[in-house]
Amino acid sequence: MAALAWFLFPFVTPAQQPSPPGGLTGGTLRGVVTAVSGEGHVFSAEGVEIKLTGTGEGAPTFRATTGDEGAYKIENVPLGDYTLTTSAPGFKPASLKVSIQAGQATIVNLRLEIAEVHQEVEVHATAPVVTAESAAPPAKLTAKQVLTAPVAEQMTQQELPLVPSVVRTPEGRTYIKGTSETQGMFEVDSGEAVDPVTGAFIIDVPIDAVDSLEVNKAPFLAQDGGFSGGLTTVHTKAPLGQWRFKLNNVNPKLRAETGRIVGLSQVEPRLYATGPLWPGKLNFSEAFTYELNKVNARGLAWPNNTSKIQGFNSYTSFQSILSDRHILTGTVQLFPRRQNFANINALIPQPASEDYGQKGFSTSASDHFNLASGVAFTTMFRFLKVDNNAHSQGPLSMLVTPNGFGGNYFNDWTRSGDQVEAGEAVTLPQKHWRGRHNLKFGVDANYRSYNGTDVSRPVQILRADNSLGEQIDFTGGAPLRVRETEVAGYAQDHWIWSDRIALNMGLRATSQSVGQPLAPAPRLGLVFSPDKEGMTIIRAGAGLFFDRFPLLAADFLDNPTRTVSLFDAGGNMLGSPTPLPNRCARRTRGGIVMLSSCMDFTTTAYSTTWRVEIERQLTKQLRARVGYLSSPTFNNFVVNPTTVATPAVGPGTLPILLLTDSGASRYHELEATAVYIPGERARISVTYLRSQSQGDLNSLSELFVPFAQPIIRPNVFANLPSDVPNRLTALGTFGLPWQVSLNPAMDIHSGFPYSNVDVLQNYVGAPDSFRFPTYFSFDFSVYRDFSVPFHKGHKFRFGVFSVNTTGRRNPHEVFSNTSSPHFGNFTGLDKRIDGIIISFSE
Repeated sequence: MAALAWFLFPFVTPAQQPSPPGGLTGGTLRGVVTAVSGEGHVFSAEGVEIKLTGTGEGAPTFRATTGDEGAYKIENVPLGDYTLTTSAPGFKPASLKVSIQAGQATIVNLRLEIAEVHQEVEVHATAPVVTAESAAPPAKLTAKQVLTAPVAEQMTQQELPLVPSVVRTPEGRTYIKGTSETQGMFEVDSGEAVDPVTGAFIIDVPIDAVDSLEVNKAPFLAQDGGFSGGLTTVHTKAPLGQWRFKLNNVNPKLRAETGRIVGLSQVEPRLYATGPLWPGKLNFSEAFTYELNKVNARGLAWPNNTSKIQGFNSYTSFQSILSDRHILTGTVQLFPRRQNFANINALIPQPASEDYGQKGFSTSASDHFNLASGVAFTTMFRFLKVDNNAHSQGPLSMLVTPNGFGGNYFNDWTRSGDQVEAGEAVTLPQKHWRGRHNLKFGVDANYRSYNGTDVSRPVQILRADNSLGEQIDFTGGAPLRVRETEVAGYAQDHWIWSDRIALNMGLRATSQSVGQPLAPAPRLGLVFSPDKEGMTIIRAGAGLFFDRFPLLAADFLDNPTRTVSLFDAGGNMLGSPTPLPNRCARRTRGGIVMLSSCMDFTTTAYSTTWRVEIERQLTKQLRARVGYLSSPTFNNFVVNPTTVATPAVGPGTLPILLLTDSGASRYHELEATAVYIPGERARISVTYLRSQSQGDLNSLSELFVPFAQPIIRPNVFANLPSDVPNRLTALGTFGLPWQVSLNPAMDIHSGFPYSNVDVLQNYVGAPDSFRFPTYFSFDFSVYRDFSVPFHKGHKFRFGVFSVNTTGRRNPHEVFSNTSSPHFGNFTGLDKRIDGIIISFSE
């Protein structure tokens, strides 16, 4: 009888744990919804509405929809008693009482039984919910969207450009709100997951481990720091207390060239497993992705047009329930990867390209503990190790010609970086004084170090007739070694003044051993609803954001010295070779002050960001939002070939290659978004962005990440490579008849900027004043899940995907040298990519 009752009625298995770090103070409700068919088959109930209603007068109401595996989560719920209800067509509704505690998470699993009951879906907000949210909510991709997005490579970071504020240039660089990823931050469950040396997003997460992917252009909470650009956050799935298995992408993709099959182009199987190692005490999950990918460089002829990527990514998570109020979580990640001919394109053939390799691992532990009083403590520790390198295809000099590169790439480097990160956060129970206060305090410590080498060979700049016009030689250089420690403390308050207005207030203060000795960063945000129903929401915020100090700046003096020699058309040297010794200088109010060591910088890049937006629920199905964002950045590190006076040795000037903190950039954005949800199985969002992104072109990351640039021109303030004044994107999901799911995506934007150059690679005209043609791509995936005969609980997914379905020939490169016979022609044209989706799950 007990077993029969367990199958026929909704059940709840409550356990309490602290909410994860991040977000606003409050409780979290999460769980899994399953349903039982008439034949007794238990399956995940995806797309089911969850409604949480407070029991007191004026208490808030929250809504959520179950996603992948039937999981749901409602965050930032004020403490109190609630009624949880859920329903789905064809099943009886379930209802039960739950109690939410501040700073804790309550797990409630629901099971639905067969019935013919239908319920109208409402999508409007209510004012009490408005005051519980952030002043700057991030753009978010759910687990289901991440898994079903129409992309050529199912990698978490490959899906970032689905977010309107993220662009990826033809060179493969990622920019968020106009700034390079190296100025942003990529976090996994509140732990930093970027290259300790450069800040580049080189550490991905298997998509099967992703619960949500968020991009925040303006995170106004004081707990967030270490970046001047945008914040990208991955929340991973918690290990489940029941065993589940998934095998995805099992079908290899074939490669066809010249009308015949020539081998495999892509093999990327993925495995996900989760379940209890010690029931009720220790749960486990493993997400594993193997990658073998042969990427075609458009514009090069087969078989010399392939860049081969090989590696794997393993993300293992453990969660131990020590008590009702004490949860311990640990993770281990391995991410080795290598890429042959990593930077080839239509103008860089294989012999002139670089190989890239990396190996690394991270391990982390977080401890969540709640006192009986409601005070919550979160302790986090993370260790990250990354060894990476780049090397050329041989010892030949590099040739820079009007038609592209030749010879072998000029630069080899190795870096071995470590990062130790630790943090402690304290969340207090909700306080009542002129409203409700959710207070949080914390301290973070971060130690980074690296050792490396840098070796460069001659670069020859050739004229159109192959005569030598200029040669750059490299001498000297020393082993690279930097150590840097950063400590930050913060305090923040989410002040709910009333059911219609709330404030986010906070202060973050950072101290860097190399860089800014003290960097106070105040943050302020506002959420306001002018109507009682919460149909209109106004959000505004402003804040100061300090970046991490770039370790490549700290050892700039130890890079090899460039020496430039000029030649006439007959091959005769013009004058004497000109050395450009590396130097560092700090900008002051009185001008530039030279430094004896680049470790003596006392500044780091920072941005002053403000944002305002208004959101309106136009109908039950349609929501619209309009917003404006401004984010100028200062104290960027830039490199400039220039001259300095030498009074100590007499009149005259000395040519140098100067690193200063005088760089700046500015980004402005006007956004208009509409979200239409006609039913439970359909959703589409459309966003138009009008933006401007300008700044100094010779930033340290542009010149040295991921590969050093052979030519360093004088620095200019101009359009940045990420500048796309107009962009229109759409992302949707539709449930079609016969349980078929369609997921379309569209992206159309202004062409990226580029510069014309002369025979010696000097700018011709205003830099970055010319543009590629307008970019357009329409992509989609369509699939259906099938039950596997004779295996209850097993599912088989079959579908297809298409990237650039219309076959739009978007160019990746341009012949921009005025002495090239192909000057002005675009090359490296995109083509359509199709594939099959096959996966299995239990």
